[in-house]
Amino acid sequence: MRLTSIFFFLLISSFALFAQGTAQLDFDKANTLLENGDYRGALKEYKNIESKGFVSAPLYLNMGISAVQIDSLGLAKYYFLKTIKDFPEIPETSEQATRALEFVNSQFSRQSATLPKLPWDKAVDWLKEVPTSNGVFWFGYALGMIAILIVLSNWFNIFSFKKHSTLVLVFSVSAILIIALAFYVSYIDKRYDEAVMVNQEAQVFQGPDETSPVQSLAYEGYTLTIDYITSNDNPLWYYVRLGNGQFGWIKKNVVYPL
Repeated sequence: MRLTSIFFFLLISSFALFAQGTAQLDFDKANTLLENGDYRGALKEYKNIESKGFVSAPLYLNMGISAVQIDSLGLAKYYFLKTIKDFPEIPETSEQATRALEFVNSQFSRQSATLPKLPWDKAVDWLKEVPTSNGVFWFGYALGMIAILIVLSNWFNIFSFKKHSTLVLVFSVSAILIIALAFYVSYIDKRYDEAVMVNQEAQVFQGPDETSPVQSLAYEGYTLTIDYITSNDNPLWYYVRLGNGQFGWIKKNVVYPL
């Protein structure tokens, strides 16, 4: 039985190494096409690698560069944002993507009016990205455990002090509020997502139907916020919030979620 397990482990490992080697060969091939000026061919090869699940910061960065060269600026913006968002721990590619993104944003003929985020929204965005909902939850859990330890210590006379009940109350309430905040951050993270408009122009309707009145227009490079819960019952449409605060429905095939 043990030998069988070892055999299957080695077999799976071999397949994984082979797949990684194949992906590297495909990446080298795509890079050669990029260097030779075949930008559409390079982008096609990069997308093929992405479809197999072998994503990386250099892959997204090169996809963005290829998209710029074929004048698909909305798609380029999407890939540069993916580089920054998905691989912040790699400063070199993040810096390159940030500079490229600044250039791409300056090339759009139409700029979206963007309302500034409220302080609460900025705080939630920071909690999603830095400690994450899991980090917030475990911090609240730790506070709750401290409250329990104080109670137990008092019961068993390990140590006691006059205001222990006040301290227990403070830690307990803080723990409950922070754990509730963790669930709220998780809910927001799952319900909403940023997306980039990749088509040159698209109509935003009041309902998930092309016969519905037009609410607004979205142009290439616009950043939208998708509401997944509201969109659930309409497989071909996203319910979105535009940068200017307007809400409406847009076809899924014209925007790429981040």
